[in-house]
Amino acid sequence: MIHYLVYVDTHGDIRFIKPAKGANNPAEGVGADGLSCRHLMEPLADAGNFMSTKCWSYSAGAWISREVRPNRHASWVDGTWTWNSDLLLADIRTERNKIIFQSDWAVVADTPLTDAQQTEARTYRTSLRDLPSTLDMSTIRSLDDITWPTPPDFIA
Repeated sequence: MIHYLVYVDTHGDIRFIKPAKGANNPAEGVGADGLSCRHLMEPLADAGNFMSTKCWSYSAGAWISREVRPNRHASWVDGTWTWNSDLLLADIRTERNKIIFQSDWAVVADTPLTDAQQTEARTYRTSLRDLPSTLDMSTIRSLDDITWPTPPDFIA
């Protein structure tokens, strides 16, 4: 009896798990969405743990164990975690844009800041805009690895 349908991507990474429907289960193999359906013939006490520690090995035709995903920027490829630097860079830019937005008030025409403070705010904002191009993406694995520019005291 099939207990779960497990859908995996081309790397064997589990995308989602569904309870089986009995006789109406899809066949194993790749569907129109590009995901592969795998039948799991055993009950799962902890589906979240299964998702984080297992993957489908196409070469072995079986579930294999792996380390827990270090963060959302990692993909399991050829038996090891690889980093999706494009996804990480997009997250860096999103966080950077939030920080810039929080300092918008410092550069508007009616800001209460002095000319010197406005110049300091513009310099800070320029360093934030330039940040992605200055990063060595081979050394960064998460947002926690970023050294963000220090804001002026009046912005912090």
